[in-house]
Amino acid sequence: MPMRHIAARVSSWQSVAALIGAATIVTAGTVGPAAAAPSPAAAGDRAALLAPVPPSLFTWGDEAVGELGNGVLGPTQLATSFTGAADIAPSPAPVLLPAGVRQLVAYRDDGMALLSNGTVATWGDNSTDQIGDGSGNDRATPVVLPGLTGITQVAGGGADEMALDSGGTVWVWGNNYSGEAGNDTHGGDILTPQRVPGLSGVVQIAAGSSSDYALKSDGTVWAWGDNIYGELGDDTTLNRLNPSQVRGLTGITKIAAGEEDAYAIRADGSVMAWGNNSHGLLGNGTDTGMSTVPVQVPGLAGVTQISADYYDAFALAGPAGTVWYWGTNGDGSGSGDGTTSPHFTPVQTGLSSVSQLAVGDYNAIVVLSSGSVLTWGDNSFGELGIGTTDFHEHASPVLVNVLADASLVAVGEDDVMAVASPAPRIPSVIDDTQAGAAQALQAAGYVLGRVSTVIDITCDYVGVVKTQSPVAGTVDPPGTSVSVAIGKAGGKCLG
Repeated sequence: MPMRHIAARVSSWQSVAALIGAATIVTAGTVGPAAAAPSPAAAGDRAALLAPVPPSLFTWGDEAVGELGNGVLGPTQLATSFTGAADIAPSPAPVLLPAGVRQLVAYRDDGMALLSNGTVATWGDNSTDQIGDGSGNDRATPVVLPGLTGITQVAGGGADEMALDSGGTVWVWGNNYSGEAGNDTHGGDILTPQRVPGLSGVVQIAAGSSSDYALKSDGTVWAWGDNIYGELGDDTTLNRLNPSQVRGLTGITKIAAGEEDAYAIRADGSVMAWGNNSHGLLGNGTDTGMSTVPVQVPGLAGVTQISADYYDAFALAGPAGTVWYWGTNGDGSGSGDGTTSPHFTPVQTGLSSVSQLAVGDYNAIVVLSSGSVLTWGDNSFGELGIGTTDFHEHASPVLVNVLADASLVAVGEDDVMAVASPAPRIPSVIDDTQAGAAQALQAAGYVLGRVSTVIDITCDYVGVVKTQSPVAGTVDPPGTSVSVAIGKAGGKCLG
């Protein structure tokens, strides 16, 4: 077990509430004959507090090398393990980007976002120049890469990164040890993005640990780079310094890559896999050997998305958004069905109504059709996003309750990210009349519950709300009932 799971760590709660506040709003109209609207100034304050918050990038987890993009470069993980120094953000916090996000990539200790204006922002570890800005320095805040415009997709393998532009051209940068540049060279780093020669008509890209992939418009798949486990699918184990066609694949609609495996989805939703099978990621019932050519993963149909790492593979299938899993089901990032036993053929996990999924080294995450976010796996660095850390592997999903309306997710080694909005919070109705409190709660999506009275010896709250439960700022789903206590006089006022 890695040292990070053994050493005691100090966690630090970074509350999203501090960023968005306790929000309330008042709408026109009355509830009952005694409705009394707050003053215009109060109504304006409430409206400002509950102004719509557009979706943005939220990150959480380890921030040792800037992988959260929040401006923090923490101590090294080794030093932290021994000293207990805090470099953890266990609750989602927003990251500033110059435009909206169309795609997210997280791999190991790096983050990358395809922005809505067709540019690419990167941050985090830069040990193999995978940031792509030519600096060689880790980046704790996102940097927009010069020279990349009109980008339609990005992919990351940790040591090297990729981008696809609207003309079907593939760009790469970072490590070139195994020929990831695809330009008939190997060794050294590619400091800034450069074109992969000889490729055209590409419609999708994917990146493994040291192997890169491209899907062309004619449904063929091409690969280059490391091939020690046959992950290039050309029936050899020879590295390729130029793109080479993957054997026997036609009519492919999507591709994906794990660390040493690759996957292709056919038009009927069936899945082909090739590469390393030491963790059962070919789904053929064994956990040995490898396949140097694509073989069908049994039992899968209607697949729309695949995400895989070194130990685990997930498939999202069908209109119901069901999740299938195969792999070792260990180290926390496994099936998410509450079990830890290996599954070397795909099994349905019980998760459904899923719109997106992602898996990293130690964690997995899904977005439900409702926009809610579920995570599971290790929580040593606060990767569950629930505001705490522990040294347990959580085999069942938990709700990241501070996020809502999520659309994109990604998982790195110890860091997690999502494009989402802050979740609804209970508004303050203190000082409102009963009718005013009902209006404010209804406007925010909540319900006025039990109403009681309490003697107010100060007379400051006579006829208005003195206390409420849950308290203002509590993260609760719409429809939650809020109880209030109305003050009443109890004799001579002491105020």
